[in-house]
Amino acid sequence: MSPFTPYWKGLLALTIGASGAFIFIYLGMSLPWVLGSMSACAIVSLCGYQLKVPSLWRSGALATIGTILGGSFDVDTVHALPSWSISIGFMLLMTVCYLLVSYQILSRWSNMSRLTAMFSAVPGGLAIVSAISEMYNADTRRIALSHSARLVALLILVPIILKFIGQHAIPKSTLPSFSIAIDSESLVGYGVLSLCAVAGLVLAHLCRFPTGVLLFPIILSATAHASGLITTQVPLVIASIAQTILGTSIGIRFVGYRWRDIFYDGWLSIVIGVLLALLAMSAALLLSYVFGLDFAPLLLVFLPGGAPEVGVMALALDIDPAMVASHHMLRLLALVGGISWVLSRYLPAKP
Repeated sequence: MSPFTPYWKGLLALTIGASGAFIFIYLGMSLPWVLGSMSACAIVSLCGYQLKVPSLWRSGALATIGTILGGSFDVDTVHALPSWSISIGFMLLMTVCYLLVSYQILSRWSNMSRLTAMFSAVPGGLAIVSAISEMYNADTRRIALSHSARLVALLILVPIILKFIGQHAIPKSTLPSFSIAIDSESLVGYGVLSLCAVAGLVLAHLCRFPTGVLLFPIILSATAHASGLITTQVPLVIASIAQTILGTSIGIRFVGYRWRDIFYDGWLSIVIGVLLALLAMSAALLLSYVFGLDFAPLLLVFLPGGAPEVGVMALALDIDPAMVASHHMLRLLALVGGISWVLSRYLPAKP
């Protein structure tokens, strides 16, 4: 096989994903770069075509998104951190609730083993969950399908809930601006942002921490922006490409599955996704009413989706990306720590 073959496959996948994004823009649908690319690649994958995105491209996209999310931090964000204690505590409580509800449904209505059902019920963190599940006698294929189907349901439902329940104005889908500032301050800022992304990737590799490709660029970029070192943001066209790679990566998770697999396992995870979205909506409504907080960021904070996908939604819909990203990274770290502790204490890994 030619060493360039994976990149040609990746280019084909991104072309299909971008086509889906342009269709969503033409139809005026929300989150085109993520949902459009995801939908197009999922349909093509389920029709039997072997699409693939090189892991380096996905890592680069996650690092870019992390850098963008970090750019939403400023001095006001630092001052607001203590006021997030209520939402953080409630988010962690909801995370446990999501896990228990999903596990009970999967244990009762699917024929998964208890271990596979537990990994499938974890709200988010598919990369880490998959890595941990491979150390045990769990069906990683069914786990990946469950997570992916649930995430698709969440991504589709969120704009609907925001528009009709939260009365949040959904930005119109438009093509990104291709203009890039080239003054000296901006060029220095681009250099610092590039350094944040690359250094984040290197740290993630050295630490062997899969989510680090998102977490470390967020921390580095947030530090650079909150300290006042730079004010430059990642150009919109670069952000759109990163979102398209992420959406395409979600869509190609369905490679190797058949429509029958989706109806067999996926439908139950879609139902769980809808149920968890309604629970997140109820929690957000409750806290917004009791404490007078804004509904939209609370909804994204309480969603049981993955940190990159929810972070992209916060960016695309302009809903306090700093708050949303911070909460989801904390939730993910709590999940990883909790799962690792429980498994090491009660269930030894397979030899």
